[in-house]
Amino acid sequence: MRQAAVSQVAVRIPPPYQPRRRRASTAAWGSKADLLRPLSMSYVVLARKYRPMTFTDLVGQDHVARILAGAIASGRLAHAFLFTGVRGVGKTTSARILAKALNCLGDPSSHAPGGPDPGPTSSPCLKCAACLEITDGKDVDVLEIDGASNASVDDVRRLQDSLPYRPQRDRYKVVIVDEVHMLSGGAWNALLKTVEEPPPHVKFIFATTEVHKVPATILSRVQRFDFKLIGAQQISQRLRQVLELEQIRAEEGALHIIAREAAGSMRDAMSLLDQVIAFGEDLTTDRVAEVLGVASHEALRQIASALLTGDAASCLERVHGLAERGHNVTHVARDLLSLLRDLVVAKLVADPAPLVQLTADELKELAALAASAETDDLLRLHLGFSRGFDEVARGSQPRAALEMLLLRLARRPPLTPVDDLIARLQGLERRLAGARAAPNGREPGGREPSGREPSGREPGGREPSGREPPPADRQPPARPQPRESAPAAQAPSEPAEEPPAAAPSPPRAAPSPASPPEIASLAPASAPAAPDAGGAADGDEALDRVRPADEPHPHEPVRSTDEPRPHQPVRSTDEPHPHEPIRSTDEPRSVRPSAPPSVRPSAPPSTRPSAPPSVRPSAPPSARPSAPPSRPSGNPEDTYLLARAAAIGPPSAEHRARLEAWAKLLTPLRAERPDLAAKLNHALLLEFSAEEVALGFDRHDVFRGQTDSQEARAAILQHATAHFGAEPKLRYEFDLPDAQVHTLATLEAERREAERLAAIERAKNHPLVLAAERLLGARVKRIAPYE
Repeated sequence: MRQAAVSQVAVRIPPPYQPRRRRASTAAWGSKADLLRPLSMSYVVLARKYRPMTFTDLVGQDHVARILAGAIASGRLAHAFLFTGVRGVGKTTSARILAKALNCLGDPSSHAPGGPDPGPTSSPCLKCAACLEITDGKDVDVLEIDGASNASVDDVRRLQDSLPYRPQRDRYKVVIVDEVHMLSGGAWNALLKTVEEPPPHVKFIFATTEVHKVPATILSRVQRFDFKLIGAQQISQRLRQVLELEQIRAEEGALHIIAREAAGSMRDAMSLLDQVIAFGEDLTTDRVAEVLGVASHEALRQIASALLTGDAASCLERVHGLAERGHNVTHVARDLLSLLRDLVVAKLVADPAPLVQLTADELKELAALAASAETDDLLRLHLGFSRGFDEVARGSQPRAALEMLLLRLARRPPLTPVDDLIARLQGLERRLAGARAAPNGREPGGREPSGREPSGREPGGREPSGREPPPADRQPPARPQPRESAPAAQAPSEPAEEPPAAAPSPPRAAPSPASPPEIASLAPASAPAAPDAGGAADGDEALDRVRPADEPHPHEPVRSTDEPRPHQPVRSTDEPHPHEPIRSTDEPRSVRPSAPPSVRPSAPPSTRPSAPPSVRPSAPPSARPSAPPSRPSGNPEDTYLLARAAAIGPPSAEHRARLEAWAKLLTPLRAERPDLAAKLNHALLLEFSAEEVALGFDRHDVFRGQTDSQEARAAILQHATAHFGAEPKLRYEFDLPDAQVHTLATLEAERREAERLAAIERAKNHPLVLAAERLLGARVKRIAPYE
């Protein structure tokens, strides 16, 4: 009875949702079998549909595939791996391929069930249950964990609890942790010991895009594999294979654009390919560029052509058209920079196809454009654009920055070929050499070449190029000659040769033998001569009239040829330039007098007077402006010591001899006690003999109380006894008035200052410096020797 009652109660319980409503739903959706059948995905994206299944299918990661395949074949497989690289380069795919290689059971058609275990293989069969389940993500022994969702310590502990148990069917229990850098610090610490010593049937595979966030303790316990960016050519070839399998036509330029925009990521390339296929079946270059929002190669080539030809207006029009079509200006600038690089490559490389990402037609157009420009101009364009690219990419107004950058490059000044500059220098050198051999164009014997009259006039007294000579009242005064042999020109009645307009001056002193010949030949001795009375000279005539090398510079003092040229004193930075106006000071400076200009008659060198008067006569020593004293070195101690030595004056011969003997005594002491010897350098040597050594310090000396200790006295007496052969008496005098006596320190300061001035003098009179002054028309403003 009880059982019947229970049965009746059970029957009375109504099931949820009565059949009438359920029949209406079934009628709407179809039969009950249709509802129970799992829904199949209508479309699988290309990145998943054509995902690599074996190591041989990996694109661009040959180094990873070869190492892993070799480790499996040799049985040297590690227990933990770390795959790192940017997105979409095959990290997770390689982890799944490795899991299939470790757990492959062999092809069922060739391997009998229950037979021997084939073991891990580098080429999984893709037909066994393990390979199929790993591909679908259903294998119970292959755990694929997302590091971002399982980042806590509790998640790691639950994983550790399952690791000791052997796999249910597969050979290894493989743990794949994607985005492993997202694990917390506690999770890493909990996982540390397990990763270091896992069970023999467990393999860890970590994948991350930010390897710098992985602790160093984990990095030292795993084998790290760095996945590289995939080349554009490899991506383009892979896309071509996929399109052939999908039976879709595409232009080569379209695939190049997709590969370039993928930036080394195969998954991004597949996603972009899906996107452009949805836009239209036939993939043309213009259509792909429009879909992806990038500038076409033709538009970029037109901008580059306008840059090369200097067409600034065309550059602005092209940028305006691209901006109106919605193109990203920063991406346009990036692509244009890449095109300028390709131009340089096409100009310099015989076969640039492997080095550029262009189709055959695009490369042909690019080579023709590069052939129309010089290599240096292409390099200058790329350098200028690369420097301005940061302003376009980071500025708040990228379009304006790009337009101004293109305008600057289009308006660049032309380059002067180096060959032309060298040819001009060689021509100048030849003219200078001819001027030295025959000054003013005269042949030996004083004749004018080619029937020309003196002073460069044509027969009949006419100026060259048909110019009439100006009137006498409008003729400029004759330029003063550097040296003269007579105060006035010869009288017309004298039976002498007609005087030239500009006779050569006596040769200057020859340059130093140490001067390099190439500098002596290229550097003109002075500035060009002034134009003659005929008016402004043309460019070629002005270049021809160059002052001969043996004629002194008009701003240099003229010295007699018999008198050797002394070394020029070093000009202080406080002394004004000779061409600057002299400022009035409390003490007026003496100015070098100048003589009135006069004309030197032509005379044979043998009849020249021994002491000819000069246009700028040398002033007597007392009247010459004395150069200001050179500033001492920057050492404050030397400045003080030099001022003191100048106030004292030169030491007497007797005192200098005593100081030299005192220096010999301090030489061995300086090796033992350098601090004591340095202080004794400032001591006043009052007495120095075999009977007594007296040292004094003035009241302002900081060392006056630091040299009379027992240890210092013993050291001084020891070396004095060795110097004299007997022990003298040592006496100190302190708080002396300001004594006008030299010390070793003042003599050393004077010696250092003399060496510094000598070094400055050598540098100023160095042949290279003198040649640079003549060549550049400059002067040495300041010489700072190395202290």
